[in-house]
Amino acid sequence: MSEQHASSQHCPTGALAEIARDLSDPSRLLPALSSGFVIGLLLIVVQLSLATFIFSGPLAQFAPAAAGLTLFGTFVMCVVVALGSGFPSAVCVPEDASAAIMASVAAALASGMAASSADPRAAFVTVGAAMGLSTLATAVFFVVLGRFRLGNLIRYIPFPVVAGFLAGVGWLLVSGGFAIMVGIPLGFAGLPKLVDPQIVFRWLPGVGMAAALLLGMARCRSPFVLPLVLLASLACFGGYLLVSGQNIASAVANGLLLGGMPEGSMLWPVFTPADLALVQWGELVRELPQLLTIPLVSAISFLLISSGMEAAARVDLDLRREFYINALANLVGGAGGSHAGYTALSFSLLGPMTGSNSRLVGVTTGLLAGVATFFGSGVLGLFPKFILGGLILFIGVSTLLDWGVRTRTKVSRLEFAVVWAIICSIAFFGFLEGVGVGLLLASIGFVIKYSRVPVLREDVDAANLSSARQRSVPDRHILRVHAAEVRVLRITGYLFFGSATALSQRVNTHMEAAPGARPRFLVLDFADLDGFDSSAVNCFLRMLQKAGSSEVRLLFTGAPASLLEQMRAADPADVEHALFLPDVDRALEWCEDAILAREQADLEGGENSVAHDRLFDATVDDMLRHLEEGERFEALVEQLGHWLELRTAAPGEAVLRQGESMRGVYLFLSGQAEETRQEEDGQPQRLRTLGPGCVAGQTSLPQGAPAPGAITAQSALRYAYLSVVALRDMEFRSPEAALSFHTLYAGVLEGRLMAGTAQ
Repeated sequence: MSEQHASSQHCPTGALAEIARDLSDPSRLLPALSSGFVIGLLLIVVQLSLATFIFSGPLAQFAPAAAGLTLFGTFVMCVVVALGSGFPSAVCVPEDASAAIMASVAAALASGMAASSADPRAAFVTVGAAMGLSTLATAVFFVVLGRFRLGNLIRYIPFPVVAGFLAGVGWLLVSGGFAIMVGIPLGFAGLPKLVDPQIVFRWLPGVGMAAALLLGMARCRSPFVLPLVLLASLACFGGYLLVSGQNIASAVANGLLLGGMPEGSMLWPVFTPADLALVQWGELVRELPQLLTIPLVSAISFLLISSGMEAAARVDLDLRREFYINALANLVGGAGGSHAGYTALSFSLLGPMTGSNSRLVGVTTGLLAGVATFFGSGVLGLFPKFILGGLILFIGVSTLLDWGVRTRTKVSRLEFAVVWAIICSIAFFGFLEGVGVGLLLASIGFVIKYSRVPVLREDVDAANLSSARQRSVPDRHILRVHAAEVRVLRITGYLFFGSATALSQRVNTHMEAAPGARPRFLVLDFADLDGFDSSAVNCFLRMLQKAGSSEVRLLFTGAPASLLEQMRAADPADVEHALFLPDVDRALEWCEDAILAREQADLEGGENSVAHDRLFDATVDDMLRHLEEGERFEALVEQLGHWLELRTAAPGEAVLRQGESMRGVYLFLSGQAEETRQEEDGQPQRLRTLGPGCVAGQTSLPQGAPAPGAITAQSALRYAYLSVVALRDMEFRSPEAALSFHTLYAGVLEGRLMAGTAQ
């Protein structure tokens, strides 16, 4: 979009300046006037048809007068939106979707008032009031949507649905082009009539004109292609009338001209203030629920059209402003008695497709409708039908080619099938039904694709995982031997029936493994879970039921509170067999304790002396190495004694608080402490257990950095504190002692790094 176009979105004078510029540029003026004139003629016919459609049956006698309501709406809506929209060639008209609902309301009102009112005009006035009020309600609804920026929800509609929607509009235009030329829409039912020689003669010139436009637009992007083809078509039609000896009357009688326009100098205003007394408000209130569907249907259609305009013209519209400007159009149109309207996709795209992307398109269209409204419309009936039908046919075929054929290179085969499913649904069942089918197919495709995205970030045993709790050398050996008994499954993404089923199948694979290969503990970690639905809850309940029969214990870590609540509400008995723990570390500790308790019971029972001897033989080397490390640590503490500050802490006493400035290193001599970190949700996360030989703190930055976690004594604790200042003094006075300390410190850091990598 050009800078001038963008500025005019926010300034009415900018729109007027843009129109003045286009008026002075023949290359923009002629195509815009041509497009606006043709669209105006077509819309006059359409609005007369909609008026007849709404006021039919008992109200048919008022249809000519009601034409003033729909034509007035076309006039004001076109001009308002043309001057204010961010899409320069936007054309806004009272739409057929709202007219269809109004026709149903009008039939109900006429039927209900037939017996209660002697004045037949009362029903006409009441229907007119219903039209105006529903349009005003649409204006209010558009303002609400714009105020709270709800229009951006349309951007979540999948591209295949938008493409199918646009291609479906193209099909409707193609069918409508034939209906304009011969009164028979394109389809299987009317195909035998369309091939009748007399009928072929009436639509063949329009097809030729559409083909000339397609060929001309493909070979030459000049803005003069459209007016030249129109002039040539008019000249050919005039020549045909001369050769065949027909006059205007015979051409109208033969269905070659529009004709049928109501005569008269002024079609609006339709009602007078005295007519308000004839409105049957009670009857109107009874139809209120159906009337309130008009704003909703209008908003949905407008959002789809806006998305289509953005995709077709490759621009980003300010939907909030578009809602506001369409609300203003409905406000003015509703005050005049028109039914609800919004920007029309096919007519708005005519400008960019013919090189006349100008506000003059909408202004010309509106002014032509205004001329018919206030000065009579009989002369407009002299326009050839094949030209209007051929132009609509051209737009429809172009749209079908762009979105029903050329999109093949932009989408997958499945998405392309969705596009054509929408086109066929629109052709056979209707527009809204086709869009509904598209959304349904796109949703099914999304579910299938998303269910294939793995929700398991990791599925490993405990060979390289351990809790932060410090274990003895024999215990560590036992846990290494039985590491395959613990399986950790880290879940990520969103769980719904597709992905939850895939997860359930993986869990079942572990539960159904052979007894020797089957894990005894399955840890399901939800720390990275984005969300879940009720089907996921049912999957977890089935896992619990199967776990009971397979002697596998399920542990849930980091699970949302809502998951636990829903599981308990659905099946409290099975949930009692599961463990819900705050994090994986606590779950690993629980599993380790269970394994060690079982092994300890076996050893104490004396029934497996061979296993006892094997454990002793396997761990003696580790124990000796551990004793040697302990001796080196004690020797280092004695060596550093001059620089160390010995301290003690009672159980529960804080050694270091989270966020507190660290200015040294802590060396733990006896007892046990725990390092934890407070998470954003307020829950503490255990980082590690600290016992004799462990080191914590930093050796640099004398000013101190904030501690990443808190250290709290779990039992009577003895530890030594080496400040950074004392360490610097040690490095100066006793380099050998400092080297011994740094070697120990580097070894501790390496061990922690390796442990973190393993986890």
